[in-house]
Amino acid sequence: MVQVLTGPRLVRAVRAGSLAVVKQQEAINRINVFPVPDADTGTNLASTLRVAAVAVRLPPFPVGLAARKVADAALEGARGNSGAIMAQFFHGLAEALQNQVRCTSLEFAQAVRRAVEAAQQAMAHPVEGTILSVLKAWAEEVDAGVRDGVRDFGELLARSLTRARQALARTQEQLEVLRKNKVVDAGAQGFVCFLEGVVSFFRDRRAADLRQVGLSESAATPFAAAHAEMETAFRFCSEALLSGERLDRKAVARLIEPLGDSLVVAGGGSRLRVHLHTNEPQRLFALLGTVGTVEKTKIEDMILQQLVHRSPYRVGLVTDSSCDLPESTLASTHVVRVPLHILFGDQSFADGVEITPAQFYQRLAASPIPPKTSQPAVGEYRKVFQRLLERHEGVVCVTLSSGLSGTYQAALAAAKEVDPQRIRVVDSKGLSVTLGLVMEEVVAKAAAGGSLEEVAQAAEQAAAQTKLFAAIPSLDTAAKSGRVSPGLARLSKLLFLRPILTLDEAGKATKAGVRLGFASCLRGLVSKARAFAGDSPVKLMVAHANAIGAAQYVAERLCSAFGVDDIPVVNLSPVLAAHTGPGSVGIAVRRLKPLAGKKEGD
Repeated sequence: MVQVLTGPRLVRAVRAGSLAVVKQQEAINRINVFPVPDADTGTNLASTLRVAAVAVRLPPFPVGLAARKVADAALEGARGNSGAIMAQFFHGLAEALQNQVRCTSLEFAQAVRRAVEAAQQAMAHPVEGTILSVLKAWAEEVDAGVRDGVRDFGELLARSLTRARQALARTQEQLEVLRKNKVVDAGAQGFVCFLEGVVSFFRDRRAADLRQVGLSESAATPFAAAHAEMETAFRFCSEALLSGERLDRKAVARLIEPLGDSLVVAGGGSRLRVHLHTNEPQRLFALLGTVGTVEKTKIEDMILQQLVHRSPYRVGLVTDSSCDLPESTLASTHVVRVPLHILFGDQSFADGVEITPAQFYQRLAASPIPPKTSQPAVGEYRKVFQRLLERHEGVVCVTLSSGLSGTYQAALAAAKEVDPQRIRVVDSKGLSVTLGLVMEEVVAKAAAGGSLEEVAQAAEQAAAQTKLFAAIPSLDTAAKSGRVSPGLARLSKLLFLRPILTLDEAGKATKAGVRLGFASCLRGLVSKARAFAGDSPVKLMVAHANAIGAAQYVAERLCSAFGVDDIPVVNLSPVLAAHTGPGSVGIAVRRLKPLAGKKEGD
């Protein structure tokens, strides 16, 4: 019988609850449909609770101090909506127990009420049928048990667990999306799993031992199954750790709430954890920076997460952000795009994730310093490969040309570290829409059930059949970055000479011709495409750097030249526009292998 809760007991109970969630995280992920069906609630809860569980190696005896250490660790490591809510629950518990050496069941019930109130206050718009409903029902039963004279913590928690399970079952009736998918709320299920672990600790202390349950603190977090519908209103799950003096949680919430939904502001005093689903993560962080110091940030592309979870292929597909495809195509191909990075001075942006083409051109016009770019880190590829291999037989990664970037080498290094037998890295010797056309063929082969080797071979063959031609209206951007001399840029402008660029067999940029005036240069792209195509049927795509009029002009002439009705026109990735400057237009031509006796597509 345990009638007094001390610091060590609290920490071990939290550890047992955390390990229970870690064990069940995949089951929790599979029922995650609210607020966004991104199959990561179990992952986020497990990650948050694992940090809280292992942060206190030598638990202090005072229960108030132990609760504060757990709360601070949870706030530091909180991930996702559910993780932020749990962090705020621990924060409220710590506030209630702050000066206590130990606590009785009565004092625990009072602290739990405050903790649940704190969790509810962290939500901008609390919703019934979620973890908050289960927290509230559980707290009410803890209070009722104490009023009934229950003093033993084991008995009290076991009794309140029953009420929590009942509240969990009711969540399916409280939210239409849960009823439609015939599941209970994932966050609420996670909290019930946590309680089950806590109850097991009071029956058997070995439940708090990492070794007894066969888990590692650093165990990889697996992907999970997902659901049929995809939430696309807000793309980025954005989080920040904010520090400052006397931070006003409600004021911070009011400041940033217009930027999105699923807002949770956890913590208090000098540290806050902010969680928001938004389309403007950088604006969110900038606003937070006006009221405190933004110590840490995290941005996750929820649309990308959902697409990966739904991948029907045997082989996971990866490319990089230099791959340009229509948005509708990207949303249906289940391809992971690892972002390159754009640097404006000291500020770094993940291409296509933290900066859009429109935002890039705004910054380009306002910045006195020309942007720089950098390849993805080996660790970024490593993380993607590891996660994809949990759901696929292998992974095929197709990168932009090794003659232009170290991206291929970074991906290759990561593949060697993770599993070289199950990962193939293909150098496309191209970029932008040429890489886009290659990935279309890769997706088609994967969708047809292609094996690892078959998909990799399809990428290599498509790359060999594809050519890029680009028209650059000015060499000013290249001169600012030092890629050409200022004198050459001035001479080109003075003589109205405009280059047509292409990539050679090694994937390095080379001149394909020079035209007098940019309009002639655009027409030259069509001539180059026809010469490359010969008698073969082709696939075509056009990309532009903030030059939609010029791109449409080229697309129309290509349609006429090749007798097709429509050619996709897409934005050039910002990381590439940083090198070409605004106004550039590029076309990709892929020769298709003719069928026996006739051309493919006849």
